[in-house]
Amino acid sequence: MTYQTEKSTAEEDSDIIEFINRKLANLTVNSDATEVLGSNDGLPVCEVSSLLPQYSQVIISALHSKITGLRLSAVIRLRKYLSLQNVDERVDNVLALNIIPLLIEFLENFGDPLLQYETAWIITNIAAGSTQHTEALVAGDVTEHLIKVLSTSNNVEVQTQIIWALGNIAGDGAVFRDIILSAGVLDPLLYILSNYKIYDYMAVRITVWATANLCRGCRCSDPSWSLITPAFPILANMVQLNDAEIISDACWGMSRILNGTHKHREHALVSDSSLCRRLVNLLSEESLTSAVHLPVLRTLVNIASGAEKQTQAVIDAGALTVLTTSYLSTKNLTLRRDACLAVSNVAAGTYCQVNAVLNEPSLMENVVALLWDDDVKVVKEACWVLSNSTSLHDSGHINLILQYDILTPLLHHLRNSSTPQEIMNKLIDTLINILSVGDISSSSPPPSQNAYADQLAASGLVDALLTAYNHVELLETIREKIRGLLERWFYGYLHREQSNGEDDGLDIASIEERVGRLRINMEGVDVF
Repeated sequence: MTYQTEKSTAEEDSDIIEFINRKLANLTVNSDATEVLGSNDGLPVCEVSSLLPQYSQVIISALHSKITGLRLSAVIRLRKYLSLQNVDERVDNVLALNIIPLLIEFLENFGDPLLQYETAWIITNIAAGSTQHTEALVAGDVTEHLIKVLSTSNNVEVQTQIIWALGNIAGDGAVFRDIILSAGVLDPLLYILSNYKIYDYMAVRITVWATANLCRGCRCSDPSWSLITPAFPILANMVQLNDAEIISDACWGMSRILNGTHKHREHALVSDSSLCRRLVNLLSEESLTSAVHLPVLRTLVNIASGAEKQTQAVIDAGALTVLTTSYLSTKNLTLRRDACLAVSNVAAGTYCQVNAVLNEPSLMENVVALLWDDDVKVVKEACWVLSNSTSLHDSGHINLILQYDILTPLLHHLRNSSTPQEIMNKLIDTLINILSVGDISSSSPPPSQNAYADQLAASGLVDALLTAYNHVELLETIREKIRGLLERWFYGYLHREQSNGEDDGLDIASIEERVGRLRINMEGVDVF
């Protein structure tokens, strides 16, 4: 059985962070629900919080008025109403007015940029509500008109607010994201980011965030992936700026574009190590918070999951040193897990890349310590590091790994009936990798003495494997792996266990008969 290395990208969907910055309402700073509206705008005096539904008919009449100032006053009142807290409830009241066609009309009134801006703000906060609210906008063809105005308006404030609205719509799911992408929204966004020096901070900030939202959930196997990949080099440029929020959103965007590329390594989006060096430098900046470090690390994880050249760029940038000194032992669970995933991806690389992992000072000590971690996901990633590091079946790699105390935690997990199946499976794979190298190192045909079997058996491995074999809930595929491992490398030790009067649950005669028929494929180490 040949065991292959495996790389993987960090899955955002598995984390609560999936929902971070998915939608942003444009709320008025220090908004006051008791603010009194009116007295000089031609509409009744009222508190902003009580505007709807109490004054619904008044607002509808004003919106249909031929008096420009009255229409604008009604729009501003609706914007203020939607800029308070509890957005969802207020959006329901606004949509009950059935004014989406009017909002489109006002949005395309190029002669009144203030009306356009206020209207775009209303749409932004409607899209910040529930999926049903977003559906109402899309069903009313609002997205088509937003993109039209974005592409033709010369007013930066109007453009910024429209981009904010589109970002909220895209953040509501793949269907809405693809509608916007297919309509060609990316070109005007990338134009702004490519010419960021002539735009104000808010325009750049919102555009980077909206672009990152358009990348959300867009895996390289999706048809829409080719529509979003032109954003990658532009977002990479944004990471060079010295703004924490822009860096964070740009990295989220890049990590999402790279998501799933471990299965399609022909898509090498990182052409040199300059981006990786910048990301590693950002990881080293203690002044930045985990809100920045996490997307930066996610991007490095996903770069390392790609083609050999990308993985090497991560190594050349010094990522392994920073991961070892600052992240594999951090108290932040998500950062700790992702750091281990990054190491696992590098360990799934070439001979020299595995060497880089095994020879990085203190790295493997940290990985072995993570085998005892309280978090199952961290333990799983540490197991992947071991499995990937041994998968090239190189005796030099095996000897380096066995210098560390991997056997104590390994035996613990094998004996523990509550060990998750995936962890158990990776540990068995690691053992098979090690023992297969022992066969390669032996000059005699089987059943000859394996270079590592005695060492592992002396540690108590046979007993641990028998215990694992008899776990009631163990998957049959893993049970068969254990059986095959015992048959091939430890059948002599099974006699000793049986002579001690212990019932191991295995048919020794059957094992001996099968061992006699084992042959080793020395080229592929494909043995059962």
